[in-house]
Order: sequence, then C-alpha cells, then structure tokens
Amino acid sequence: MKKVLLLMVALLLGATGAMAQLKRVTGRITAPGSPVGLPGVTVMIKGTNVGTATSGDGRFSIEAEPDQTLVFTSVGSVTQEHTVGNRTDWSLALADDQTALGEVVVIGSRSGAARSNIDSPAPVDVITNREIVATGRTDVTQILNFVAPSINSNRQAGGDGTAHVDPVSLRGVSPDQTLVLINGKRRHGSALVNVLGTPAQGSVAVDFNAIPTSAIERIEVLRDGAAAQYGSDAIAGVVNIVLKKTTDQVRVSATSGVNHTSFKNRTDGFSLQADINYGFKLGEKGGFFNVSGQINNHDKTNRTDFYEFKNRLTGARQYWYSYAPGTSDEAIQAKEASVDRSRMGSNGSSAQENAGLFFNMSLPLEGGAEIYAFGGLSGRSGNSQNNSYRYPNGTANMSSISSRYFPTLYPDGFLPEIAANINDRSITMGMKGKKGEWDIDFSNTFGSNQMLYYVENSLNASMGVSSPSKFYAGGLYFQQNTTNLGLFRKLTNVPVVKSVGLAFGGEYRLENYQILAGEERSWKNYGDTTYVTSVGGKAKGARPAGAQVFPGFQYNDAQNQSRHSMGFYGDAEVEVTKSLLLTGALRYEKYSDFGDQLTWKTSGRLKLLDHPGSMVESVALRGAVSTGFRAPSLQQKYYSATTSIPQADGSLILSLVSNNESAITKSFGVPTLRAETSNNYSLGLTARLFRHITATIDAYEIDINNRVTLTGTFDFNSITSTNATVKGAAQLVKGLLTSYPDVNAAQFFANSIDTKTRGIDIVLSYRNRVGLGTLGVSLAGNFTRTMVENVYVPNGLTSSGTPEVRQYLSERIFFDRQQRGRYEMGTPRSKFIGMIYYTWGKLTPNIVLTRFGEYTSFATQSNIDSPTGSRDQTFSAKMVTDLTLNYQLTPNVLVAAGANNLFDIYPDELSVANNQTGATRWGSGAGQQFGFNGAYYFGRLAFTF
Repeated sequence: MKKVLLLMVALLLGATGAMAQLKRVTGRITAPGSPVGLPGVTVMIKGTNVGTATSGDGRFSIEAEPDQTLVFTSVGSVTQEHTVGNRTDWSLALADDQTALGEVVVIGSRSGAARSNIDSPAPVDVITNREIVATGRTDVTQILNFVAPSINSNRQAGGDGTAHVDPVSLRGVSPDQTLVLINGKRRHGSALVNVLGTPAQGSVAVDFNAIPTSAIERIEVLRDGAAAQYGSDAIAGVVNIVLKKTTDQVRVSATSGVNHTSFKNRTDGFSLQADINYGFKLGEKGGFFNVSGQINNHDKTNRTDFYEFKNRLTGARQYWYSYAPGTSDEAIQAKEASVDRSRMGSNGSSAQENAGLFFNMSLPLEGGAEIYAFGGLSGRSGNSQNNSYRYPNGTANMSSISSRYFPTLYPDGFLPEIAANINDRSITMGMKGKKGEWDIDFSNTFGSNQMLYYVENSLNASMGVSSPSKFYAGGLYFQQNTTNLGLFRKLTNVPVVKSVGLAFGGEYRLENYQILAGEERSWKNYGDTTYVTSVGGKAKGARPAGAQVFPGFQYNDAQNQSRHSMGFYGDAEVEVTKSLLLTGALRYEKYSDFGDQLTWKTSGRLKLLDHPGSMVESVALRGAVSTGFRAPSLQQKYYSATTSIPQADGSLILSLVSNNESAITKSFGVPTLRAETSNNYSLGLTARLFRHITATIDAYEIDINNRVTLTGTFDFNSITSTNATVKGAAQLVKGLLTSYPDVNAAQFFANSIDTKTRGIDIVLSYRNRVGLGTLGVSLAGNFTRTMVENVYVPNGLTSSGTPEVRQYLSERIFFDRQQRGRYEMGTPRSKFIGMIYYTWGKLTPNIVLTRFGEYTSFATQSNIDSPTGSRDQTFSAKMVTDLTLNYQLTPNVLVAAGANNLFDIYPDELSVANNQTGATRWGSGAGQQFGFNGAYYFGRLAFTF
C-alpha cells in the first residue's frame, strides 16, 4: 500500500510539474502595414489537437509550453511557425501569400520548375480544396462543372450506362480527347462507350466519380494541347488530380441533403455522404501515408410530368388501354381516369450507392531516393429507369406495341429498369532518385474498370408468358497497365541563357477490353408467334427478342481484345532571361493495332512588365503551337451490341452496333479506325495588378482531323415508303444486311469528320483583406464554338444506288443533322462562373453563380420521309446560384449549410410540338446545361482531430 501511495504522489508531482510548464500566451495578428486585426486566423500547437482562432479584432489566447511551436494560418496569407519560448505577448503581421493569387503548378512541363499559373507558358486552372468544399457538391464531375467554365459535364437521365458515368469534356471537344492524370500518372478510362444519343455519343470517358473527393488536395486543369508531352488523348488538355499528403490529422465529415422543387411540390433525391481522411508519418525524413474513404448514397429523382400517351407522328392522343368494340364512352373514361399519369415514368437522376477507398504514400530512403505509391478501390451500384413506357394499348396505328407485353404479366404496362454495378481499381508504385545530375522517376500504373448490367421489371416477349422479369445482361471490362521511366536535370551554367531544363523518358502500355455475354434469356429469340406482323418489309414474329430496354450482350458480341504501345519523348524548357521562357517537346508513339504517330509542341512566355509592388506588377504574353493525336480506343474498335429501338410508329427494330472489324462493317465500306490528329494554337495575356488581382485571357483553336464518331442508324424500316429516294436507300441497306436475318439496322464507329473549335477563356481573381475579413472574388468565362468542316462517307455507300440515294445515306443517315447539331450546338457555347467568399471571424459565406449559355437540340431526320426540323428547339441561357455558409464552431468543428440551385431554376420546357410526348418535360438527351432536379438543400458537419 505504501508503494502505491508513493507512486500516486510521484505521478501527481509529475503532472503538477508538467502543468507548471504551461503558460498563457496572448497576442494580436494583423495584416502587414495595417493596424487592423485579422479575424479567423487559426492558431494551433504543432503536433497536437490544441488550437484556437483570433477574435473579430485579431486577438487570441492559448496555453502552451515554452518548447512547443505555434502555427499561424489564414486564407491568402503565408503560414508562420514560431517557438513559444519565453514570450507571453505576441504581435504578428501575416504577409500576403502571392502564390495564393497565382497557385503554383507543375503540370504543363516535364522539364521545368514549378511556377505560378500566371507565369506558366500554358493556361492552368487550379481548383483547391477550399473551392471543392465551397461548391457544396459531392462528386468530382459536378464540382468540375460548377468551378471550371471550360469544362462541361452533363448528367444524363437515362442513356443506359451514361446515367452512371458522367462524361467530362474540356473546351467543347469529346471527353476522350482530354487526358486524365492522378499525381501526374495516366488514369485508365471507363469500360463504357457512350452510344445512346448523349452529348458524349461515341466517346469513352474517365470515371471521375470513382475518386473520393476526400482524397483530393487540388485539381489542375491544363487548357492546352499536350499530346507531345503526355501522350495520346491530350488533344484538348490535361486534368491532373493531386492527392492529399497531410499527416497527424484526422478529418471526418458527413453531408446530407435533399432535392425540393416547386414542380409538383416534390421532395426526393435524399443523399448522404460520409468522408474520412487520415494521414500519419513514415520514417524520419518526411514520409507519409494518407488514406481516404467515402460512402455516398443518393435516391433517384423523378421529374415526370403528366404522362399523356400520344402518337409520336401525328400527336393524336392514344388510350392507355385497348378496349373491345362497343365499349361505352363512360366505361372508357372511367378506366382511363384510373391511371396515375404523373408517375408512369422516371425522368431524373438515377439512384446510386457508392463507396471508395484511396491512399497516397511516400517513403524517403537513404541517399535521397524515395518510394511512392497511390491508388484505390471503388464500387458503385445504380438503377435508372427508361422513359419509354410499355403501354397496354392496341389501337390501330400503334398496334405493334401489343407485341411488347403480356397482360397476364403486366396488366397496366411496365417501365423497364437498368441496374449497373461498376467496380474500379488502380494502383501506382514507383521510385524516385538521383543518378549524378539526373533525377530519375520509374513507375508502374495498373487500372481496371468493370460495368455489369442487370435488367429489371422487364420481359423477353419472345418467351411468352414464361418470361422472367429480371435478367443478367452481361458486362464490359477494361484494364490498362502503364510503365514509365522519366529523367530530368536542370543546367544553370549554360552560356547565353539563364537555365535549361531537360527531360527524357519512355512509356510502355498494355490494354485489354472485354465484352461479357449475358444470360441466354436476356437476348435470345424464343420464337413466340402468337402475334405476327410485317416489320420493315420482313415478315417475322413481331414479339421482339431480348430483355426489353436493354437486350443482353450475345455470344457473338463477346470480345477479349488486347493491344500494346510504346512511346518516347524529349522535353526542353529554356529560361533565356528572367523575362523570356521557351519550351519544346517531341514525342513518338507506336501502337500494335494502327501504327505510329509523331507529335510536337512549342510554347513560350514573355514578361512585358515585371515591377513587384507597383500598381501593375506584371504583364506577360504567352502562346503555344502543337500537334496532337488520340489513338482509337479498344472500346470504339470492338464494341458490339444488339438493341431494340422504338420507332416513330410505335414498332421496335433490332439494331446492331457492329464492331469495326466485323464483316457487316466491311460490307458498308467502313475502313479500319485510325488515329485522330490535331493542330492546336493558343495565344494569351496574363497580368497581376495592385498586388491582389490576377487576370488571364487565352484564345485558342483546335483543329481535329478524322474524328471517330458513331454513325446514324442504317435500317430498312422505310422500305415501303412512297418516296423513291427513301425506298431506294432502304433497299440498298436491306441488301447489305441480307446475311443477318435477325437484324433490321446497323451502326458503326468510323473516322467520320474533321472539326474546328475556336474559343476564348477569361479568368479574373481578387483576394484581399476587406474590413474585418478576407474577401475573395473570381470571375471566369469560356466562349467556344465547334464547326464540322468535312464529312467522310464510306465507299460502300457512295458506290451504289442513284446519286439521290447516295446523298440521302450520307446526309440523312451516316452523319445526319442531329449528329451535326450535337457537335456544333449540343452544349452551351458560353459559360460564366462567379465565385465570392468572405471570411469574417468564424463565418465564411460562399456564393457561386454559374451562367450556362444557350444550346440547340436538333431532331433526327433518320428514316422519316419528311424533314423533322420543326421539332428543333433552342434552350435559352440560365443562371444557377449556389450558397454555402461555413461556420468554424471550434478549431476542430466546422458546421456548414447551403443550397445548390438556390432559386430552383430549370431549363426551358420542351415546348415544341411532339417533344413532350412522355415523361420528359425539360432539357434534351442531345445536350443539357445543368440538369432538371431543382433545388438541393444540404448540411455538413466536419471534425478535425
């Protein structure tokens, strides 16, 4: 007992001694040269969770030990660290951080040093973690869409797989013409190729939403052609996602929200996202291991309007049910009134469940070497409904609808659903070090993406009443392995010039693409002939084969294709003087399946003024000229699927997307896919004014040759047309499809067009102390226009038939006006983003205003006798307002609340006759500005330990 008492006394004395070392430290923080105190400055004891924030007049008070270090941080200021020592009263001035006005970037040059983005030879946007949080949005694609004006990401309602993978396009070109990097290493693409009439039709995008936002430190967007530096796909530019490196800190946050709109007074789309980020030190030389996790679930939204059943050709209203001859008007009206016509479709965002885990690590070794690794796993399951409701109606001019269902299975008709499971994984491992004067970086990156399809609430009509309602429809798989070796050195003792940076390297890449066949019941024709008619001039059982809305991938569709490529590059950056910077790059790549390509780039920056501290601190001129290329993806080359497509008269046709190597593709004269090539030109002006304002303006032109597109649908559904040209074209197509008895139509991937894209990017930024807080204002805008210059029609269509038939096939089918409109006017030609934040004490309100310019949706003229231009519609520009209020409750607790689309703004209604025939009331699948879910209200709680 005595020993225990002595131990307790010793512990008490030790604790008392430790407490005696603590002392109260007080002080006041100001801006340089100003007596005004800075509110909201964070004061932390380094290596602990103890901290505080300055009051409205810049004062603080904290208890600390003499050998501890205080860390002072504030937005827009240089972070300072000071040992407590014997001081008890502090008076500090936090200097403005000039790099906060021009964020430091390394993207855009393999051979140069990190530079402020206004001093770089190419335009680069830097989206910081503060801006990511300020948007209030929870997935990467929507963050980019509402922060970077040169980026468009249209969330689709329907569109099969596109409802689950949001394509991201830069400067008005296709999503697959922008290269995506993670920590400077190539990111793999999605297994999905977009084929259903969306703005990204025919392209393969990177699945940005597989990356948890909690793992991201910042996003760099290089708005300039960079294929010569980084390789295939970088025609429009590069998006580089930089992962977090923080240590000794745990951040946990939860965000929950719901959509509410005045339309039908609906509240839906409930979402819940939980994030965690934690990092710890590795070794004693600055190593780290940072891991992030995210769970994000959200319910579907439904913006279905009154679902009036109309004939798509005549506009005449149809009855929901079919009635026996002699049925009284009263009985018909009573039966029709029993239908809930506002809930018979689902037009909105799909329901999704997401989970992701990412890590980032670095371990310095003896001798200056470093081992690094990063990567992650993510999974997503989603469910989207189709807008083509299968009605139980059998009136005369819609009689073929009767072939789609059985009253015993779905007495009231049915709305099929597509469920998708997406799994994504990636891992990069590498080593950096020095060999003499050279910095060496060797790495290997593996990534894969898999999408599996399931069809629910559907049927295979050819099976009759024995059809199941659920089907496994098969899937898509893509994997990529990239091995890189890079060498860099900087020469400073060079005659004539100030310095020279040199970089050389090589890359070897393996790719594999697979199509996985679905279960037989999802695609097979079981030959039910209880309903027989003539479709497209070919007598057959009219009950369509396969699971309706998405027939499964067939055994003949199954693919397992691989290719490899190698590339070599050289890069030089010459700092001629302090004012003049010149760069050059050359790259050679060779692919096993289409050949080789040589690209080059040269750029420069000339400082016209450089007077720090003056009203006009700096003005610089920058510009670049380059060539680029994009290798056709394996997805575009080998994708094959048969789908059922509803026609204007209510019938269904079986349409085959025929892969580029198939006999049917060759019978149409479509050649083997070759690389897209580009010429890029840019010229810009940058400036820093009054120490707190930065401004950049950059004009650009992107000329792309041999763009890969998905053609229109060649079918013979119009073989009975009274129009001789239309009938002749249908007969020609029927002849080419003779050996494919189960196919009514076909589409192909082809190098179809040349385009010219011109535009201007403008960015203004202001950051300064104003009143009692820090004010940040930015205004960014993009103007862009794409024009189709040339159309290349396959030989098989130009060597047969009359001149009128050939013209019809090339202008109305191969690359029709709807496709042309999708490229030229299918996305907004202008976009402006204004962002304002003000840090006042513990409160920081953020306001983001995004103006989406107008776009036009063009109706197809595919195989309809008369032109359908009367259904074209131009959608006017709209402004969306986002508001977020952040309150730092304590140094470790942040509370936020806000609204996206605060004023419940919608796109224009589909007002043109026959466009509102079903669930869809807003927007168009051919191109959307910002969706039509209305306002989204959310709250967030974040803890830092």
